[in-house]
Amino acid sequence: MALATLVFVAFGVTLYAMSVLLTDRAAGSEFSISLLSVGFGGATVISGLVAPLIGRYVDEHSVRGIMAVGSVIGASALLVIAVSTSSVVVLAAFWLLLGPAGAMTLYEPAFVAVSHWVGPGDRNRAIALLTLIAGLASPVFVPLTGYLVASIGWRPTVAILGALYGLAGLLAVVMFPRYKPRDHRSHVVTPFAWRRFASDRRLLLISISVILAFASMNSVLFHRVAAFEEHGFAVPLVATLAGVSGLLTLPGRYLMPILSHRFRHTALFAVATTATATTMVLLVIGTPAWVMVAFFVAFGLCLGFVLPTRAVIMTDWYHGEDFGSIMGKQWSVAAVIGGTAPLVVGVVRDATGSYAIPIIGLIGASMVAVVAAVAAARSERNRVAGHSEAG
Repeated sequence: MALATLVFVAFGVTLYAMSVLLTDRAAGSEFSISLLSVGFGGATVISGLVAPLIGRYVDEHSVRGIMAVGSVIGASALLVIAVSTSSVVVLAAFWLLLGPAGAMTLYEPAFVAVSHWVGPGDRNRAIALLTLIAGLASPVFVPLTGYLVASIGWRPTVAILGALYGLAGLLAVVMFPRYKPRDHRSHVVTPFAWRRFASDRRLLLISISVILAFASMNSVLFHRVAAFEEHGFAVPLVATLAGVSGLLTLPGRYLMPILSHRFRHTALFAVATTATATTMVLLVIGTPAWVMVAFFVAFGLCLGFVLPTRAVIMTDWYHGEDFGSIMGKQWSVAAVIGGTAPLVVGVVRDATGSYAIPIIGLIGASMVAVVAAVAAARSERNRVAGHSEAG
């Protein structure tokens, strides 16, 4: 529960709250959407660049220390942003503090912790519970941030979010077990090599799928409030619907890992990603009000099935002593590209004066992710068939 709580707060303050702070009623009133997009996207990129180091570290050491330190660093970043009037300082806080903090406190070390602490028969259920609780971050933090911004202003709001981040880190210190994988081994684990992405077709294809899906959906999550503000809707209303949308991800977050025991997880991912991409069309249309409501309802329901899939697939295919390294290296590329995508969306939006063109591009990226997932599943079936014939 302490692990899920920390991830819940980390997602709330580093992702969902940011979609509100981006708007003209919050930090967007003092800093441009392009600048904040550069900050947010750059933080995600930095998170990806340090992810291999974090993954390698948690393969050997307890996640307890790294997640606690990450929460303190993240809290410091938000406090700096809350008091700064300099664009350079704000970017530095995003890139140098919030980026590494994300790599230390979000899903990557959490999924490795599950692989360390939970037996094979219960891992999918544990992943379901973790992603279910983390999924509450959107319905809690989006409306909460919107309310606080309207009531006390965006700077005090960011300071409060930073304090919550730091407090959540105390749970890691107090509640997490001191389990260290290296204490249970009699040998040294060989580091995972980058060249395996080239030699393992299955890993390459599923990584491409994960990267493109994350890039498109991360961009939508970051820009959706501002996109509907562009269509003329009030930010508090849009923020409330975004919170409801996050609540609607909960059934999928819980059911997808459970359903993967009966259906192919790659097939579930392909269907859910296709459905999620289809809902993005409503974000382009924008009006009347029922279109906005339909988007948030449909996007939330579909996204819930997408979010836990990577952990389920990767745990099934690659769980082992170097699992943290594999996940870290895969996430490093996903984060670099996924962090660049919101920046590109923000820049194109400012250049064209509309979110329509970049959103259409995100729809296309999602569909390529579906094709890659289907190809990865075919590669896995061929691998299993080859082993059966060899046996």
